[in-house]
Amino acid sequence: QKLDSKGLESKSIEDAGTTTALAVSSTTPNNGSTSVSRTASIVVNFNKSIYFINSSNAYLTSWGRTGTSSVTCNSSSGIKDLPILLSKDSYSNCLYDNGTIGSSSITIDLNSALDANTTYKVKVLKESLDGSRKLKDASDGSGTQMSSDYEFSFTTGS
Repeated sequence: QKLDSKGLESKSIEDAGTTTALAVSSTTPNNGSTSVSRTASIVVNFNKSIYFINSSNAYLTSWGRTGTSSVTCNSSSGIKDLPILLSKDSYSNCLYDNGTIGSSSITIDLNSALDANTTYKVKVLKESLDGSRKLKDASDGSGTQMSSDYEFSFTTGS
């Protein structure tokens, strides 16, 4: 509000105190894409700046998961403490990958080519499976989380 010679300017209810929640704004590949390159990077873009932090207030900016096969998602250290899962079987097993957290995006680079003609699911977690890390909004000062996990899928080409 501003004060001028006529008094305080009023705001409509729509303008007063509205905030936009942290959310995924786009992905590459797009949800439902087909014939995706088996070696393409996967990018998740957010509508705000993000950070991924643990209970000791340590920020995570990248990770490397070595290996070329898959591992159990919810019991493998190095998988269960990260913000994103990549799987071809509804998250029983997750693929190894390398990731980078940018100011408003997460990029996954694969350790090996994905299987041909296979549907993969990607889940962006508001909190890691083990509860040790949280994906938060860096722009609002209080670090609000996404309201829920976000999932998308794509199918590789031959």
